[in-house]
Amino acid sequence: MSSRNLVRSPVSCSVANNGCFTSNTCRSRNYYQHIHSTNLQSLQVDWKFLPRKLRKSTQRNTSFSTQRKLVPRCSSDLSTSCREEVPNYLAVNVLQDQSNTTQLAARKVLVILNPNSGFRSTRDVFYKKVQLKLRLSGFMMEVVETAYAGHAKVLASTVDLNKCPDGIVCVGGDGIVNEVLNGLLGRDDFEVAIRLPIGIIPAGSDNSLVWTVLGIKDPVSAAIALAKGGFTPIDVFAVKWIQAGVSHFGLTASYYGFVADVLQLSENFRLQLGPFRYVAAGLLKFLSLPQYRFEVEYLSLSPGRNPELKPLTEKSHEQLSGDGKVRRGRIEDSWITRRGEFLGIFVCNHFCKPARGLLSPVIAPKAQHDDGSLDLILVHGSGRLKLFCFFIAYQLCWHLLLPFVEYVKVKQVKIRPIGNTHNGCGVDGELLRGEGKTEWQCSLLPAQGRLLGRHPDALE
Repeated sequence: MSSRNLVRSPVSCSVANNGCFTSNTCRSRNYYQHIHSTNLQSLQVDWKFLPRKLRKSTQRNTSFSTQRKLVPRCSSDLSTSCREEVPNYLAVNVLQDQSNTTQLAARKVLVILNPNSGFRSTRDVFYKKVQLKLRLSGFMMEVVETAYAGHAKVLASTVDLNKCPDGIVCVGGDGIVNEVLNGLLGRDDFEVAIRLPIGIIPAGSDNSLVWTVLGIKDPVSAAIALAKGGFTPIDVFAVKWIQAGVSHFGLTASYYGFVADVLQLSENFRLQLGPFRYVAAGLLKFLSLPQYRFEVEYLSLSPGRNPELKPLTEKSHEQLSGDGKVRRGRIEDSWITRRGEFLGIFVCNHFCKPARGLLSPVIAPKAQHDDGSLDLILVHGSGRLKLFCFFIAYQLCWHLLLPFVEYVKVKQVKIRPIGNTHNGCGVDGELLRGEGKTEWQCSLLPAQGRLLGRHPDALE
């Protein structure tokens, strides 16, 4: 028997959902290496009786056959890897980096999938592009699809944390991540639950959180980031409706005025327009723009707490206190009040870069997701002209240069709508509806949350 016949030995593979399973005709790698070496020894002859040219040719062919590496289609050492049968869309580096996952402890996670998120393509995104990658990376997943609004919050608030000790993976947009966060923080054991990491597979209308914090836009890159492991700490803020004593938690931003009004109107077009509902609602609200009046109080952050934050300038003294002679220490330690017309109020936890759009502008360029502070942007005034100028400047990242835009680092913010002003509040794409006289208070929690995965720059 020659070495060529050994390579052609019958090998068959059958691909299942969980990997590859070899049939009885499949032999282990050690078996073929043993047979190969035995037959090579049987081919050795007494070369001194052969002509010199034939002797050199035989030695050269035998040496080449000995150095050849036999690569069978299926390996019994790794029952979950079958290189020739794996679909073409799998990333090769994931298979190589995670080739020894059978020797490691499996990572148990709960996957919550929103089938109505974005263009309603989350099922195809997860089952065709993500699920197999996570399985090959050692994840043991329990997949649950949400059936109604708020279902993800119920699941996160009632799940046994021992069944998913390695985290909860959200498939959808920022809304489902917000529901999971509020479900975890609404538990009796919230101090333990807040340490449970949250993974994100972006497949929704807006995925600003994962794009801003982890630098990930597409589901495949998100799956690879989860496979590589690691955690990213992130600040968590609370928005409290003081009159009702109800708190809602967020990771991205809360907003008031025009943007919150658009968020409420966009819910009427969710089923018909999907992600484009915000554009339609924004145009309609722009054509019938009301006036928004608020009273805003904020406690500014001391520059000594954040070394990257520069001290307040003289212009800031005049703007905040109306008196250039007021000492800086007094400004830092007291609440600053603003009352009047505002087109928009934004309280940001990070710099909030939208995942969709041509220019990817940022609303709060100085904000960081783990700096222990909030960033407040006040857009003073009213009217379509100012609003149009703000959004054009925002697309070009020039909005902070406008004279009617105020930007300040803060510890806490209190916001009170005045008169008939829209009293709703948007938090991470979720609308909070106020009733009657409403006062909102934004502040950071003392503990940080964790996201599954790390930014590529942090890995480098």
